[in-house]
Amino acid sequence: MTVNISSAWTKENRPRNGLSEIEGKLVNDQLLDASYWAVVRVEPNFYKVSSEDGSRTPTAKIAHIEVAVDEDDIEAVRSLLQRRYKDRTGIDDQEPATLFDVAPGGEQDGDQDGERQVPEASADEILAERAERKAAEAEAERANRVASPFSGGTDDAA
Repeated sequence: MTVNISSAWTKENRPRNGLSEIEGKLVNDQLLDASYWAVVRVEPNFYKVSSEDGSRTPTAKIAHIEVAVDEDDIEAVRSLLQRRYKDRTGIDDQEPATLFDVAPGGEQDGDQDGERQVPEASADEILAERAERKAAEAEAERANRVASPFSGGTDDAA
């Protein structure tokens, strides 16, 4: 069976549109890479009757939606969604483990507080740090020449 979804937020039910909390994120350039976890309440809206066989196709409306924003709520919603999907379909829909989950230093190696270790710096980051360090050393050397004790505290050569 197919169930269509429809939703329009009237002035009266607009406060129940929790998507407004992430409105800025939804228009961000990274939209295609993002996903959000939410809790919704649906209500029947109407149904269409097929003139061919008399079958009914319902349309439900989203009556209330709230986006999970903190890690505990996100985990609870994600877990509930996966469990309900598995109960309904028999398919285990858990997200595949990532490299950070299975490699040393991943989630299983977190601190007691659940903090994660920072991955090692990339080659680009190391080169950038090296360039910054060399620039700082060159600036310090230049400052030492300006205030050289052999020249009475000033740079006579400049």
